[in-house]
Amino acid sequence: MAFDYGSQSLGITNPFKTEGKIKLLSGILISALALLPLFGVAETLKHNPVKAWGMVFLGLFLLTWGLRTLASAAIQLFRFYVGRSVPSSLAYNYAQSERENAELEKKSGALAYSAERLESMLMGRKNMTFSEPTGWLSRLVHSLIPGLILTPYPLRNLVQELAAVLSSTLVGLTAFALAFFVTATGLAGSAGELINTIMSLLLLVYLTFIWRSAANNMNTGRNQSLHRKTAAGLSRLFAFAIVVPVLIGYGHSQLTANLSGKNLDKLSASLDNLMVFDAWLNLMLLLVMTAAVLIPAFLLVRERMTLNNRSTAVSEYRDNMQESVHPNEIFINIENIVLANRRSHDIPNRIYRDFEPQLQEQSQGKGTFKGQLLIETQPEFRAMNFSKRFTRLRLLSTISGQLLTVGSAVLLYVLFNQGFESAAALKAFFAAHPGGLKDSTVLELSTLIGAEASTFLTLLFAFFAVVFAARMLTNVAHTFWSEMQFSSLLMSMKTEGTYTESKISTGMAYNDSTRSENVVVRSSITPWILVSRIESSTYATSGMQNLEMPRLILGMTEDKQEMDAIVGEIHGFLRGREFIASINNEKDLANAERIYQVNRISKSDDGDMRTLAAPEEEEVAALTASQDADDNRQ
Repeated sequence: MAFDYGSQSLGITNPFKTEGKIKLLSGILISALALLPLFGVAETLKHNPVKAWGMVFLGLFLLTWGLRTLASAAIQLFRFYVGRSVPSSLAYNYAQSERENAELEKKSGALAYSAERLESMLMGRKNMTFSEPTGWLSRLVHSLIPGLILTPYPLRNLVQELAAVLSSTLVGLTAFALAFFVTATGLAGSAGELINTIMSLLLLVYLTFIWRSAANNMNTGRNQSLHRKTAAGLSRLFAFAIVVPVLIGYGHSQLTANLSGKNLDKLSASLDNLMVFDAWLNLMLLLVMTAAVLIPAFLLVRERMTLNNRSTAVSEYRDNMQESVHPNEIFINIENIVLANRRSHDIPNRIYRDFEPQLQEQSQGKGTFKGQLLIETQPEFRAMNFSKRFTRLRLLSTISGQLLTVGSAVLLYVLFNQGFESAAALKAFFAAHPGGLKDSTVLELSTLIGAEASTFLTLLFAFFAVVFAARMLTNVAHTFWSEMQFSSLLMSMKTEGTYTESKISTGMAYNDSTRSENVVVRSSITPWILVSRIESSTYATSGMQNLEMPRLILGMTEDKQEMDAIVGEIHGFLRGREFIASINNEKDLANAERIYQVNRISKSDDGDMRTLAAPEEEEVAALTASQDADDNRQ
């Protein structure tokens, strides 16, 4: 939505300043690391042009990474523009003054409810935000953490993603342990080492994709609805652990079936030399990274759940009133006076269902009427009362996430150097054997390739583990930095009734000088008013669309004081109405009095028109008499 400037501040400040400062330091360190390969290009170009070009690409990649981090941090430190139309509405806003913003909210998908759902929540005293989890894993997580269902969708999705990462990692380790047990005990036969190595590689690739997917799904921009988590991934992993060793063993047996003697021995020796990669180091690193992400995330979620609001209370008023008032005037007063008095910061109320009163006129001055209204006052920002432990954990998680980000950049630099060192070792080997490969050198080459590949793969998967753990921990911390809560009044009013018209006439005597005829509408009014003070939550972002995420209702509290004020204002309007036309102007009153005097004198037998004094003369005579009285007292 557009930035709507107003001189009255809504009291919303930038929540990302601390996070932005920490991320700024991370971007500076990564950018500084990019200078190392760039400064070494000139020297390396003299003896190894290929490596020099590789250093150029590495330096540019690291520099781009660092500058993007700096740009993201700078946006978080920039001014946090808050217009008078934020945060987003709960449903489509039919207010005439907010048509443009309402259309933008609808197009961006920022509306979390419909008017029907909001009315159902008030009428049924229920919070439809807390929907039932879907999927086996989702239901397991919510069963283990019962209070999680009372938190916003982004937080529930975050916990589900972390649970998926943990379960996939543990099941993967179990599958690998089973495969390792089979090979270690010799049950797999001669293909044991081959199965062990290939299984570990495939397992690391699978877990890398799982971690990457979880890190991307933890982005708050993707958490506008509750995600579904099933156990399909775990079942696939178990099937993978059973089927893959069988396929590898079958392939190995087919490969060696036609070989015998020295050829078989050479192949077996070469495979043994190549398959020296051991995944235990990377798996242990994955466990450490899992703990580094899960422990602070669990503590932060536990602290956040202490702020859950379980209330779904609503204040209700129902009555039947017999009043002499036209139905349209009731609706006009409620909309233009009563509800306008509820405005916050003079910002128009959000109208989710407009009154649009329906009057059905019948014969002989009778009829029926009905109207329905659903409004929300301007949400007021309410700071969340976090504990000191929560603020420290959030800060520590942010720092740890950025340290891991810098560490992953360092690992990438080390991985690059290791790759060229391995290439140099292979090049030196071939240079030392110019005559081509012989039977004696094949084993040496396979040993060299196995050792270099093992080192490179260990560093590669270590880089993936650290970089995705850093992204996950950063997203976890950012989720808790970005939550903002608001308090507003949600009101539903349903009014129905009947009305009849009658005439009241005064001054109808033959000698009355003034006459008043009035058509009085007698209405039987049955209002049903529901009022609740709601607590809503949204997740802020940096940039132009900073407060345009869907806003979710987390708590509903009855507000008897506001209900009494609304009912009192309605009754005050009805009691203060005038039903008979009268004269309130002083000159009109004086003229009516003169007409009355003329009628009185004309009807008397000894009427003397000279006794009729003008109003001005009467005032002069009264003033003179008052002065004479003062003189006599002196």
